[in-house]
Amino acid sequence: MQNQDDTAAGEMVREARERKGWTQADLAKRVGGRQQTIGKIEKGLVRYSRLFPGIARELGIEPEKLMPELATQNSHEQLIPEPEVFRKGHQDFPVHASAEGGLGEIIVSSDPVAWVIRPTPLVGVTRSYGIIVVGESMVPEFWPGDTALINPHLPPERGATFVFYGERDGEVRATVKHLLRWSETVWHLRQWNPPKGQKTDFTLPRSEWTKAHRVVGKYSK
Repeated sequence: MQNQDDTAAGEMVREARERKGWTQADLAKRVGGRQQTIGKIEKGLVRYSRLFPGIARELGIEPEKLMPELATQNSHEQLIPEPEVFRKGHQDFPVHASAEGGLGEIIVSSDPVAWVIRPTPLVGVTRSYGIIVVGESMVPEFWPGDTALINPHLPPERGATFVFYGERDGEVRATVKHLLRWSETVWHLRQWNPPKGQKTDFTLPRSEWTKAHRVVGKYSK
């Protein structure tokens, strides 16, 4: 059964596209997709697509209107503009760098690369930290260069974003993803802008990805 919200989002895309005078093929070319996919999105037949961030950007639509889950997620986050992060004051919050370590995965530096103002949600929280995000799998929730603010003590929660940690070939890997649900054996995850060849929704084995640290906000780049 087709969801009314899906239909509304599709109509929004169609109306914005037509205001620009573009065909479905024009929009598809701009976002790296197929005309048939744009047609399905406009009819409300596609609920999640890696094309949504690009469509929102090209048509000037707020990403939350295409992906309502972002509005819920962002309501839990504290977005602080960059000048406030580096203002004069007591900078005791460690921020780690990251590098791309494969499709949708990152390698986090073992030592902090910067110390910044501690965000309000993490005042008094021991071992809390930040990670400078790389890659585009979580755009538009996290753009490359944003700093994810992390509380390692909070339990798993549906509808929240976490940093998942695992080890492969003796190297610790991490991935920032939206948690849908979990079982004893797997994490059920979502990424907003999946790398080519990957799906929006997927699973990771908990035997390999053993730690989940809750993201409670971000410092905007």
